[in-house]
Amino acid sequence: MTTKLDGDLTGTDSCLDVTNAAGQVVYQHQPVAPLIPASTQKLVVAEAALAILGPDYHFVTSVVAPAPPVDGQVAALWLEGSGDPLLATPGFIASETGRVRMAGYPWTPLSTLANALVADGIKLVPGGIRGDASYESGPGFLPVWPASYQEQEQIGVLSALSVDEGQVTTPGHSSMAPDPPTNAASQLARLLQLQGLPVGSMPDQTAPPGSVILATVSSAPLGQIVEAMLRASDDWIAELLVRAIDKEVGGMGTTTGGVSVVMNTVARLGIPLSSVHMDDGSGLSRTDRATCQELLAALALGATPAYAPVQAGLAVAGQTGTLADRYNRTPIAGKLLAKTGSLDGVAGMVGEIAVGAPLQFAYLDNDNVSVTVLYDREDAVVDALAAYPGG
Repeated sequence: MTTKLDGDLTGTDSCLDVTNAAGQVVYQHQPVAPLIPASTQKLVVAEAALAILGPDYHFVTSVVAPAPPVDGQVAALWLEGSGDPLLATPGFIASETGRVRMAGYPWTPLSTLANALVADGIKLVPGGIRGDASYESGPGFLPVWPASYQEQEQIGVLSALSVDEGQVTTPGHSSMAPDPPTNAASQLARLLQLQGLPVGSMPDQTAPPGSVILATVSSAPLGQIVEAMLRASDDWIAELLVRAIDKEVGGMGTTTGGVSVVMNTVARLGIPLSSVHMDDGSGLSRTDRATCQELLAALALGATPAYAPVQAGLAVAGQTGTLADRYNRTPIAGKLLAKTGSLDGVAGMVGEIAVGAPLQFAYLDNDNVSVTVLYDREDAVVDALAAYPGG
């Protein structure tokens, strides 16, 4: 294996760190070289979220009014967000159901709020519905991201109140919502209209002090959200988790604050961060830097009981998430579990393989070559690991 890997990695801008089941080093190539991690960075975000928020944490989205309803009428409604990354409309949930990569997503149905308001006898809302995203702050679109990310629908405007992962979908077309809170309020209004409650949506506004809660919907437990984020490599979830982490420790709910908490938290958990740098949670920024040593330590932490959702969230070769369409009908199918990452000129994989003797590994490649070449190199590393010893 050593000779083959030396040949595969020589002359590449890459790192590889491999250990066996006992944690002993089997192979290393530039393990502390700082490289762009892409989505493999989500491993440390997941672990910080579990450490700070806890696996049983729930996001709560509420509908409030200035005063209780009288004879079925309230002056106006506010839809208050708390950063739930998976609040979604029925149509969006249905459209995602058939996608293998998104299988088992724990969506939070926006329709639950509409159903509750109708069931409570609300019949008239002359002031309409407003979105309230004041729970968190910070730039909606990070300056380290190119504008093309919105055009390509990789990531949109971050907000404490959004639906459908920041997207606006119409028949035959989708785009990122320029104003997520207004879009969320309009979607709730539409759901109420479908149930016979004539109500319009209004511009964003913070709910009045002392407002009365009329309906709430809670997300799935954070542990399930973390699993979904890792398995599908969901950028939207990662970014909103970073802001939720900052809010939980008393910050304003910003990306900058959340990233700082992530770094401090995982350092306290024993993950080495020399030469590591983070500017976002998703790994979309090309200014992020990670090392294979760091990522391998994060993988090892994810195998401990306290961080079980990390292990459960690894994609399985030939079966789930980002690896569902790779290594099909090969001896590696079902035997490789990993967090993957990719950007232009970047590929990464952090996981475990048990074709021969069980191995854990972290691999990053930052060469400016085509995605085909990057994947071929990644496959060559996986094949070498699968052959150790006698796989």
